[in-house]
Amino acid sequence: MSNRSSLGNERTTSGARSVVLTCLAITILDGVDLIMFGAVLPTLLETEQWGITTATAGLIGSLSLFGMMAGAMLAGYITDRIGRRPVVLACIVSFSLFTGLCAMAPNLEAFGLFRLLAGLGFGGALPTLIALTQEYVKVDRRQFYNGVIQTGFPIGGVVVSIAAIFMIPAFGWKSMFAAGGLLGIVLLVIAYRHLPESIAFLTSKGRHAEARALAQRYSIDAGAESGMALDQTRSTDSETKSGLKLLFAPGYRIATIMFPLITFFGLLVSYGMNTWIPQMLRASGYDLGSALTFLLAFNLGSGFGMVVITGLADRLGSRRVISVSFVGGALAVSALTLQPAQALVFGLVLLIGFCASSTTGVYGFVGVFYPAAARGTALGLAVGLGRLGGVCGPILTGLIMSSALGANWAYYAFAFAGVAAAVLVALVPRKKRAERETPVAVEKAAEPA
Repeated sequence: MSNRSSLGNERTTSGARSVVLTCLAITILDGVDLIMFGAVLPTLLETEQWGITTATAGLIGSLSLFGMMAGAMLAGYITDRIGRRPVVLACIVSFSLFTGLCAMAPNLEAFGLFRLLAGLGFGGALPTLIALTQEYVKVDRRQFYNGVIQTGFPIGGVVVSIAAIFMIPAFGWKSMFAAGGLLGIVLLVIAYRHLPESIAFLTSKGRHAEARALAQRYSIDAGAESGMALDQTRSTDSETKSGLKLLFAPGYRIATIMFPLITFFGLLVSYGMNTWIPQMLRASGYDLGSALTFLLAFNLGSGFGMVVITGLADRLGSRRVISVSFVGGALAVSALTLQPAQALVFGLVLLIGFCASSTTGVYGFVGVFYPAAARGTALGLAVGLGRLGGVCGPILTGLIMSSALGANWAYYAFAFAGVAAAVLVALVPRKKRAERETPVAVEKAAEPA
């Protein structure tokens, strides 16, 4: 028996790696979608394509984020009802179709509609991918691999930035959207071949033969949630506590309200800084040279933080690590108001980017806080409503920068948001035996006595 368990543990690493790499590849599309409009925007404004103005450009830039917000909340619920795999495949199809159509848009209204629909369709991918990843990797590494797959955001941003340098001058801005649609088709093929269904979902629906076949194919053992799910015998009563109802069961309802607030503040800082930090530093009197250097520092810090913060969360606990990281970011932002030497600014921006990735850890915290039956819905709410912070961050910063308050008050606003997020993380209700409970135990604990 011990030999079988040892072999299973060895194989799990290979099976989980396949799932993680597939989810990482799909997450890259999210980074591509986020950066693509910004990459072509200077060309659109310079050529006055369809009479676009800075005001209409700002509206179109928000449409994709609003679409993703709605898509995340809707798909998060659907994935707990029909399964993870069909939702992810539908998200990729939507991204490929509507992103490709952007290259053929006849006017600004159609272009904006296609951006909205692309965001709406693909918005559900991230919460679903996080949920699926956390079910296939070992329980004590769920946070870390959540961070790994979300490095797809900066990877996608780098891919778009490099591609834009060469493709826009040679083939025009429409080539970027055409290439994005083709990339989606390639990843659809990869996902169709390598992305499995949730074993926990299959067992909850009584599809035990399919669950066992997947466990054998991916060599899953009891070290992962999917392995644990094979031993579950869910009754009709426990099934009624799944999904949306479980989110508002005793022990969960307060956290269900708090997590979206935390991600709101986290994304307000991340998106706001990503958009405005070069201009904010210029307004503070620094001779910055290329703004891309500071954006690169911010995003390098962010990518590094995604892996480090989530890895530490596995070992030291989500609550402690994420709270400290948010506070560290607030202190680093506040330090910019002291007009430090320019040599220190690069290090501070790197640190701010590192701490701004705390939201990645929050997503992982949500994933381990809820059982598998409600995880997709919970992540959909946290990711979807949290994106409002991504919309508000750049707008709020722009209003402050255009007022008499100036850059220092923008720094204070970001520091306040970081502290608020840290306090909320610390106040998330603790459950019995904390986050180390198995999914079965967690679900039973949620049921009324």
